[in-house]
Amino acid sequence: MSNFDTLLANINIHPPPEIEEVLNFFNSKKHMRDRSRCHAYMILRYSVEKECKRIGEFNVTLIRKAADHLWKNSTTQEKSEYVNLGQRKENL
Repeated sequence: MSNFDTLLANINIHPPPEIEEVLNFFNSKKHMRDRSRCHAYMILRYSVEKECKRIGEFNVTLIRKAADHLWKNSTTQEKSEYVNLGQRKENL
């Protein structure tokens, strides 16, 4: 799949993942400098990556571009779901 618009049409990132899934993801990342820092955008990018893999897209550049586009075009309400999830993770 190489069409960016088609990729965006097939990605479903709302609602965000459950807190347990986020904890597992951040605890499994050995290369992260600071596992305690969990930003809303990082969780959204994880969701985009997971969705892209589900539909068979593995191009890292395209996944990053899709995550950037979705973050920039998300509503305040949509972003707040990810912000809240990041805050919950940091408070655990």
